Amino acid sequence: MDPRPVLRTGAATVLIAMATACSASGPENVPKVTGAAGTRPVITIPDRPAPRDARLEVLRDGTGPAVRQGQVAVTDVEMRSWEGKKELLSSWGLAQPRTVSLTGARTARTWAGALVGRKAGSRVLMVAPAGGGRPGTDAQAAAVARLGPDDHMVLVFDLIGGYDRDQRVPSLHGNGAMPGPSGTRDAKALVDFGSGAAPKVVSWGAGPPARLQVRTLSEGRGPVLQDRDVAVLQYAGWAWGDGRPFGSTYGASGPRGVVLDRPALLPGMYEALKGIRVGTRLQIAVPPGFRPDFRRTPGGLEQPPGVPVLYVVDVLDRQDR
Repeated sequence: MDPRPVLRTGAATVLIAMATACSASGPENVPKVTGAAGTRPVITIPDRPAPRDARLEVLRDGTGPAVRQGQVAVTDVEMRSWEGKKELLSSWGLAQPRTVSLTGARTARTWAGALVGRKAGSRVLMVAPAGGGRPGTDAQAAAVARLGPDDHMVLVFDLIGGYDRDQRVPSLHGNGAMPGPSGTRDAKALVDFGSGAAPKVVSWGAGPPARLQVRTLSEGRGPVLQDRDVAVLQYAGWAWGDGRPFGSTYGASGPRGVVLDRPALLPGMYEALKGIRVGTRLQIAVPPGFRPDFRRTPGGLEQPPGVPVLYVVDVLDRQDR
């Protein structure tokens, strides 16, 4: 059964409650937020009881496309408790923006209410009872678990954008595979994207890479990725020779935001992505000795240790950070 109508109703109810609360009460028990949009916000929570009902304030109205119900939202978020003023979650601290599904029963009503209909580039403040924060991800679950039943969440979202779950860049070669010279398979691995299907490796070529290999499958014409940018990606990764991906966002979690900084990215990704234009599709072959001390990123991204790895990456968007 499609749960989206229920979610739509829930989000609308939250927004109506917020509007009522904001019009009926003064601003004295609304947190103060400082700092430029795109940078980690400084949240000052007043020494007063939290408002009884949810509150929402758009601190900066973005100029990009509005996020639609049914998409996934990629957003930075700072989350604190009103009571005790505890830091609960910071995508800035983790150097890992969050992907929030706006379809399905796991979406928190408060998060959907803050993000659906907002334009990319917006900064949104939300105060809500903890009971409205039913988590949609492990990180959100861990944050909400630290709250008491009568506590309140204070959240600041910097919305990067809304994306379709299976959004990808156009293919140069129809089905997304990259043929070798004269249209034949060459010594490199070959990945097939089919007709909107999840990518799959159809040939491993001549063998695993001895050095980092980056191949452009489709060249974009958008802005260039630079250090510390947020890049929005679809990607899939395979341990060399294993046809089952160890991780894939295509049609699964949906596009993911990453920070273009070596410690925040999987091995080989920083070197491959820096200087690439939005709209590009890459194939990245990573040798087993590349960044041998890597375990996981601060935001929790992992890959199998000690083995060569193959990635395909679609670069969908970027934003300053």
